[in-house]
Amino acid sequence: MKRLLLFCTTAALSICSQAQDLAGDLTLHRLLIPGEEWQLVVDKQGFVDAPCAGDDDNFYFSDMRSEQGIFRVTPDGKVEPFVKAKGVSGMKFAPDGRLYCAQGGQKRIIAIDPKTGETSVLATNVQPNDLVVAKNGHVYFTETGKKQVTLLIPKTGEVRAVDIGITAPNGITLSASQGTLAVSDYRGIHVWTFRVEENGDLSAKMPYMTMRTAPDTAASDNRMRAPDYKTASGGDGMATDTRGRFYVATTMGVQVFDPTARECGLLTKPSDKAITSVMLAGPKHEFLYVTAADKIFRRKVQGEGVLFFK
Repeated sequence: MKRLLLFCTTAALSICSQAQDLAGDLTLHRLLIPGEEWQLVVDKQGFVDAPCAGDDDNFYFSDMRSEQGIFRVTPDGKVEPFVKAKGVSGMKFAPDGRLYCAQGGQKRIIAIDPKTGETSVLATNVQPNDLVVAKNGHVYFTETGKKQVTLLIPKTGEVRAVDIGITAPNGITLSASQGTLAVSDYRGIHVWTFRVEENGDLSAKMPYMTMRTAPDTAASDNRMRAPDYKTASGGDGMATDTRGRFYVATTMGVQVFDPTARECGLLTKPSDKAITSVMLAGPKHEFLYVTAADKIFRRKVQGEGVLFFK
């Protein structure tokens, strides 16, 4: 039954999941809404990334090739300029009300006051890819080229490595309780998890979730055996919901896991474009957004995103 679920197509997942749904299981049957499909909400941008939810009904994103930088999408689908910041690959609102942004090209982490547009530099000489901000103000960010997860404590200015060794750490998020940090490996097949200690350190490192990859046709032969699979998942941006699910943007689509690391299922990509990140935002934080090159899609789901700064 488990193998059957793994190879269901998106069109059949609702039926497949419903047939196997057991009490307490978080299959896609409990996430997807019949009749709700991917909808195009943003088009003809440069390169979109850094999807973000705020304490409102808006959705926020970065166009890394735009002079404006950061935009928001209102509940009625209108795209509006928000604040100026170029080359932002990850951003989250923080407990102090500011928007924290990763600017890898400028090797820094910044904070922007959304009311005034004033920008403060929080860390320099870093190579941030994506970030998450906890309710205590601690910032965790991935430095993919360094194979490193880094902690920034804005109150003291302290910056230190808290993990080294993941092949290509990319997406990063917290569990709903904020007791667990999760990091996707772009060039591997695992989402790694850590226990978050009170002082910000990470412990209990585990390759907790296993991401699916596509068959490697170049490595396969004609013998009657199981196919070879690619060793890189393309694990990228991540999100979390209040039920404890983890959402991971990958080469194959959005892979969804329950709190026990079991795969709930796979949402195939809304287009032939590669997706770079995923976020639950908008009214009631029940719209699942994905960024895909110059486009952003969303679909309504039976899940509610988590605001870590609250």
